[in-house]
Amino acid sequence: MLFIYNTLTRRKEIFKPIKEDNIKMYVCGPTVYDVPHIGHARSAYIFDIIRRYLEYSGYKVCFVRNVTDIDDKIINKAVSELEKIGEVISQNRLRERVQEVAQRYLYMYHQEMDLLGIRPPTVEPKATENIEKMIDFIKVLIEKGHAYVADGNVYFSVESFSGYGKLSNQNKDEMMEAVRIDPDKNKRHTLDFALWKKSKPSEPSWASPWGEGRPGWHIECSVMSTNILGTRFDIHGGGLDLIFPHHENEIAQSEAATGETFANYWIHNGLLSVNSEKMSKSLNNYITIDDFLKKYKDADLLKIIFLNSHYRSPLDYTEEKIEEAKHSKERIMIFLEKADRINKERAITVKKCDGLCDVDVITKAQDVADSIQSRFSEKMNDDFNAPAAFAAIFEAVKLGNDCLLDEALPLEEKIYVTSAVKNSILKCANIFGLSLKPVKLDKDLANGVENLVAEREKARKRKDFAAADKIRKELMDMGIVVEDTPKGPVWRKI
Repeated sequence: MLFIYNTLTRRKEIFKPIKEDNIKMYVCGPTVYDVPHIGHARSAYIFDIIRRYLEYSGYKVCFVRNVTDIDDKIINKAVSELEKIGEVISQNRLRERVQEVAQRYLYMYHQEMDLLGIRPPTVEPKATENIEKMIDFIKVLIEKGHAYVADGNVYFSVESFSGYGKLSNQNKDEMMEAVRIDPDKNKRHTLDFALWKKSKPSEPSWASPWGEGRPGWHIECSVMSTNILGTRFDIHGGGLDLIFPHHENEIAQSEAATGETFANYWIHNGLLSVNSEKMSKSLNNYITIDDFLKKYKDADLLKIIFLNSHYRSPLDYTEEKIEEAKHSKERIMIFLEKADRINKERAITVKKCDGLCDVDVITKAQDVADSIQSRFSEKMNDDFNAPAAFAAIFEAVKLGNDCLLDEALPLEEKIYVTSAVKNSILKCANIFGLSLKPVKLDKDLANGVENLVAEREKARKRKDFAAADKIRKELMDMGIVVEDTPKGPVWRKI
């Protein structure tokens, strides 16, 4: 039974999908005006895990993540780029540049998500492709008395919706203090927000019944989510910073227009800091996904850092956590390699052992696998508690290592049990999107390592331990660890 912490009710609730086997899920996606950073990676990764786990649990998931491709930040970036190259900023040229900026950074976002192994959404709607639907939605709000026109702008009237503030659990005075709101003489109430914004000179704009303009930020998510998933769906997600005003405003305009509950469960992830400070270019601690992957060349390390903190908690990124992640991955990789090795030590594989091995051994191995996956699911069912579920993987690693060290066990039993442990670990790791692939060396380098390992083994046999230790250190400097086993030395790349 899955329990989810619902931001709307501020408690854990039993998850009950609207349709028994199908889940409709919407997550606020990127505003494409800059290079994606590790904070974006954390949010995308969290909802990728949630989606993967729901699918692992037997649900079919329609996962929608939008793209904001028209926004003040995108326009400002386009203006800045045109000014740098000395171009005259006409409406047509600015519209073209805005599109270029959005396409460029969306391409980067897709590339980085792919490098991280984060799956694309089922549907990825863009704001600019849904302008007509937004206009129709706004018309409904005006007709129902929830919105009003003022000088070419259209505003939502927060006083017309009695439930305003229920997601953030704030009254209007608290909301006024929570965000900076620019004064606007056209608004009836300070908290009223723009559904349609009158265009400024040269800005990209679209025709509407209220004049040339463009949609406000909040309206796009209401329109695109309900257009694809229906007026009521299961899960709406995003960062904690979106609860107010963005998600609060989504609820107000959606439920005012449809008269139905907008989303049943609201899931919000905690934010990321770097060395206890907010990530900022001015503080020189702005870490892009590309920066991370170029430096460490392993997406698993970033994911492991994320896994060690509950999705609702804040996360502070530090170099120390990178080192901890390296050690965590190494522990798993060492066991997986040992499990492979014990299978290779015998001519008959686990598959060929079928019918030759004692039925009790096969049953024991299956029980071990079931126990590992049951423990993993138990933790994930508690509001997607990834740190506890990740710890269950290490419990499995210990169990597998204990089996390998147990000299009383026959080889066939070790093969079956360690294979069961390994396969269970890989199934759980797949839900976390971990590749757990061993580091491969090119052929020449691998041959060089093999030669050094062979030289070291000869030195050990002639009891020249000083020479053996010198070669071991040389290998360590190359990132190669040598393990001496009864069958001879075995090496691996850290």
